[in-house]
This record gives sequence, structure tokens and C-alpha cells, in this order.
Amino acid sequence: MKQTKKQIVVRAYTPIAKPHNVSIQKNSTMLLLGEISYESGSKAFNTKLYYIKGVRGMLRHAAMSLAQDCGIEVCHSSEKTELKDGTQLVPSGFHPLGSCDPPCILRRIFGTFREESSISVLVDPIASIKHKEYTTELPAQKVHIATENRIALTYDRTAIQDFRESYFSGYFNFVIDITNLTDDEIKFIVESLLYIETLGSGKNAGYGYIKILEVEIQNVHVLRNITMDNGVYKIIEEIEVKPILLENIEEWRNAYMRENLIKIEQQHST
Repeated sequence: MKQTKKQIVVRAYTPIAKPHNVSIQKNSTMLLLGEISYESGSKAFNTKLYYIKGVRGMLRHAAMSLAQDCGIEVCHSSEKTELKDGTQLVPSGFHPLGSCDPPCILRRIFGTFREESSISVLVDPIASIKHKEYTTELPAQKVHIATENRIALTYDRTAIQDFRESYFSGYFNFVIDITNLTDDEIKFIVESLLYIETLGSGKNAGYGYIKILEVEIQNVHVLRNITMDNGVYKIIEEIEVKPILLENIEEWRNAYMRENLIKIEQQHST
């Protein structure tokens, strides 16, 4: 079986982030996946594996900020315009999710609650691994993970509201599958990466700041075969990765990005 796809590999760093932790008593929403084993030298070790939640949402909000900065009206994250008390949910520069006809660039890329997204965002799980050199059968990104028991409210020196929060710090990668995007939409996603600032909650306390370090756009060719090994059929996968160079991307983003994005949307609407 042969497969060809396009993807963006993003390398990022955070000094401390708590992705989508909430103040649920003695609980944390940083998703614990279980334990994995790894080897360092001749010794085996166990560690817990976690999933970083909210990376796709982080990218979507960055794309919304880019569109707003360019003066392009795009979908907001809400389908409703206001609450029963009259509170407006959709700020100026946006329209309710899925209400645009033809679809705006944000809807074409990220979809809606009822429409499938044109991209997928993949993040390998993270783990606290203390050793510099290690091997493991399962993909795991090496970061530092910490858990804190916090007291938010006390009465007469007795804790009446306490909860647990999880944090991580270090370098991590995520992959954006862009196989179904046009060149202009790919450029829009690449530019959106420059608008990424935070992941998760706690921004006012200094948590969640993200620094994008490297971006690589790739063409990936995958060839899978089945072979017999001691009576067991095994899947052998050959992967060939080639870089994709977008034409005039520097000119597009530095001098004409805003003007071209408006033209793209005008052409799409006609």
C-alpha cells in the first residue's frame, strides 16, 4: 500500500504550561494515558504517559487572530450570537460559526461542529524521562511533568476547597496534516503559527507561554508491506520524507500577506 501526504512539523518550547487543567477537586484534566517502560543502558524504568490537550484549539485561535489582524471576517468558535440576557458572544470582526456562505478560510480549514476539518493535529504523548539516552517501543516526548496540590479556599485554618494541577515544561513537537489544503491555505496555517502565544490556562499567572522554534513542511511517502517472520505476519513500513518549499512565501508574508489574503477570499466568494 502506497500513501502520500503533506504535513507541517512544528517544534516548540514552553517554560511551564498547564494544558486545560481545571479546578476540579482532587482532579486534573491533563490526560493520563498510563505507564510505559523505557531502557537506559542495561536497566529498565517505568514512567507515566500524558497527552497534551488543546494544541489544535491553540492553532485555531492563532488563525483567528491572524484573520482579525488582516481585516478578514471569519467564523468565531460559537454558533450563537448572544445569551438570553443579551450578552454578545460573537465579537466584531467575526460571524457565528458555520454561518458564512461561501465558507470563510477558517471554516474551510477547521470545519465546524457539523463539518469535518480539512486538517488534523497530531501530538505524541509526553513523559518525564530522567535519562539523556533512552529507548522505548512507544513514541514519547521527553519533558518534565510536575503535579501540585493546591488550596484555593480555607475556613478557620481548614482547607475546604483543594485541587490538583499538572504542569509540563520542555521541548515538544506537533504535526499538522495539511494534505487536503491548497497552497494558499497552507501559507495561512504557516503564518498562523507566528501568532501562537499560549497553551492552556494560567496566562495571567505566567503559565502557558509557547515559543515556536522551527517549522518544516514535508511531503511524506509511505510504503507498507506484509512479511512473514516465524509464523507471524508483520507490517513493514518504509517512509520517505522530502521538504516542501512554498514559492514566494517570504514575499507573501512580509509585503503582501494581508492584501493577498483579502484577494483570495474575494476570489473564493465569487
